[in-house]
This record gives sequence, structure tokens and C-alpha cells, in this order.
Amino acid sequence: MSRLDIVIFGASGYTGKFVVRELAQISNREKLTWAIAGRSKQKLDQVLNSLSTELGIDLSHIEKIIVDINDEQSVTIMCQKTRLLINCVGPYRFYGEQVVQKCVENKTHHLDVSGEPEYLERIQLKFDEKALENQVFVIGSCGFDSVPADLGVIFTQENFQNDLNSVESFLTFNFGNKSASFNYATWESAVYGFASSKHLGDIRRQIFKTRLPKPKFKLPLRTNKFGYFYDNDLDKYCMDFMGSDKSVVQRTQYFNYNVLNQRPIQYRPYFTISNAFYTFVTILWGLSFSLLAKYKFGRSLLLKYYRFFSFGLASKKETTIDQMKGISFKMLFKGIGFGQKLDNRESESDCQPDQYIITELSGQEPGYVSTSKIVLNCAIVLLSESDKIKINGGVLTPGAAFRNTSLIDRLKSDGFDFKIIRNDSIAKSNL
Repeated sequence: MSRLDIVIFGASGYTGKFVVRELAQISNREKLTWAIAGRSKQKLDQVLNSLSTELGIDLSHIEKIIVDINDEQSVTIMCQKTRLLINCVGPYRFYGEQVVQKCVENKTHHLDVSGEPEYLERIQLKFDEKALENQVFVIGSCGFDSVPADLGVIFTQENFQNDLNSVESFLTFNFGNKSASFNYATWESAVYGFASSKHLGDIRRQIFKTRLPKPKFKLPLRTNKFGYFYDNDLDKYCMDFMGSDKSVVQRTQYFNYNVLNQRPIQYRPYFTISNAFYTFVTILWGLSFSLLAKYKFGRSLLLKYYRFFSFGLASKKETTIDQMKGISFKMLFKGIGFGQKLDNRESESDCQPDQYIITELSGQEPGYVSTSKIVLNCAIVLLSESDKIKINGGVLTPGAAFRNTSLIDRLKSDGFDFKIIRNDSIAKSNL
């Protein structure tokens, strides 16, 4: 029996519904066969019926696969039905590993939209070797976490004619006249993701047995002892972005160094804040969140009183697609590099890096609208262009998997804007 192209697991969850909505609109154009999966047939029916009414598309023929995450046989059957599984069931720290295991065993590609570094790196540690052996791709963080950061660095690097030394990214959210908010599931994942970060050191020592060479010109830490700095060029306050972007980009740099023989790039992500008051509030929130998330009792408080601790931003109410219109994001990438191409991945220039490149990536509402578009474009590219990936399988980052594919071009055609603002390497090479 031939397999379906895509199954969306967790289709009745908040993120899953957005992914199903997007797939329903593009499946005929892309000639994709697909199904949805979850615990409750009633909820799966509701998803398809609601979207059929909203979109005017008959979805009655779409198969519904009943899966209990604690029932290995049902997970196995789901994986055997499809070439590629999009896993939208989080927190992935609790529910992700068993799904990845069955995908690898049954030679099914696995994508997720996780922003949990400990989970992502643990999956690489446990399943990379077997996935490569079975020629299966397991690619995490295929949503807003962390495709824009990973591909943004690649886009910046590929448009710089010489060798880049470092890249900083600056993330800005634009809510227009809307109030900022996010779903409770995102809050829950953040709580448990922060709590599990204490395991990262041990995992990384096992994954990255060969250290990257120390750069001669180290990217300076810009934040002060309170965790922020003011950027005069942007006219904004900036703080470290604590999502999965740095972890994912760093793993891509290891892949580039070990597989592609490329010189690694230093990377540091920030997010911007409009004024000093909100910067002060963010510092206080960060201190309280990080302290409470370390301990079981604190985590229970964060989850029980999520409205209070998130300043009213986290909500269990579902935001509609219309309510998200006008919300957008922008990531600015500031790279600095050398005036020449270096000989090999170990080479260091004797001159200070002095050529700049500034690029920008922007898109629609990041958490759900952009995420659903990104993960589906990743899925389509993986199904059709896996031969362009430098190895035949494994647990990879989006940057490692998709750098030589059409993914950036597809995203450009799907509402994302990639542009170059400044590029000294071209200007000076033409002198």
C-alpha cells in the first residue's frame, strides 16, 4: 500500500489547526496526499468540518487517524501510513521522543515546530546515527523557531562575497493596533524548556566531541550586567533572545564545519524593545520566570497562574486568523567579515573584520501563521528535494538540511521578504 505524503499529528491542537488550515489550501496545487491524526475522532471531525465551512473546500475525504501517544502500536501505525510526519504535539520534552523513535524505525521523515533546545539536542544525541542508517530525516524547529534565524544567517552568508566572522540578529514584533498575546501551550513549553536547559551541558559534550576552533576575533557580548543594551543604529533597547535560535544556528555551524568544511560563524540573537519602561518590566519578568522555572513548585505556580505571571499575555482562548491580521515580525541580521576569502576552515585573517553586511527577513504573524507556512514549505521541499541534502539522513537543523534547496525561494513566494540592506563585500570588490 502506497504511503500518504504528509500526516499532521496533533491536528486538533492550537498550532495543528493552523497547519491543517494551510495544508487544506495548498494540497491540490502541490498535489499532496495527506491525513490528520490525534486522540479524539470527534475533535478531528470538528477541525475538518470547521475548515470546510470557512474555506469552502470539501475535506470529507481526508483520513482521520486515531493515535494515543501512550499507545506504541497506534503511533507505529500512524508512522507507517505516511512518508513524512509533521508533529505538532507539545511540550516536546514530554511527548516528542516516542514519536521520533517510531518515525525512525518505520523510515518516516519527521518535522516538528519545537523551540525547546534540550529536546532538540537530546533527539540528535539519541537518534542521529539510526536516522542516518535508515536514510530518514528528523528536522526540528521548522517553524518560527528557528527557520528565520537559521536561514537568515545562511542568506546573509551566501550574499557576502568573502568570509563572515560573526552575525547578530535583532528580532522586532509589530502588533499594529492589536494586543500582544500567545497561546497557553507556548507558555507551557517555555516553562518546561527553561527547566530542562540544565541538561544541555552534558548533552552537548556528547554530541560535539570535536570543538569548533576558537575565533581570533571574538564576537563581543553587548549586554550589560542587567541583561540589556541600547543600539544607537536601531534606536531600540535590546536583550538576549532566549528561544532556540542560538542553539539551532550553532548546530548548523557544527554541520557546516564537519560536513561542508566551512569556517564557522559566530552568532548571537537579540530581540528589541521600544522603550526603557518595557525594558525594565522585561528584566523583572525574566528574573521571576527564571527563578520559578528552576523548581517544581515554581513551575506549578507559573502554569496555574499563567495569566498573572505572563502579564496577561498567555491565554487558553483561541485567536482567529482574522484577529492575527496586521501582526508581523522582522529580523535584522548584522554581519561583519573579512576583506578576502580565507584558504580553509581553519584559516584566520591577520586583519580585523571590517566589512559589513546587513540583511532583513520579515513575515506575517510569527507564532502560528508564519509557523504553519514555514513547516509546510519545509515538508514539501524535503519530499521533493532530499537529494540536495549533503547526507542521506540524520537529525539535522533546518539550515543543515535546506541550505541548497529552494526553501528560501518558496518562502519568498509565500509572503516572506528577504532583502539586502548593505553589503560592503560587493561595494569594495568593485572598487
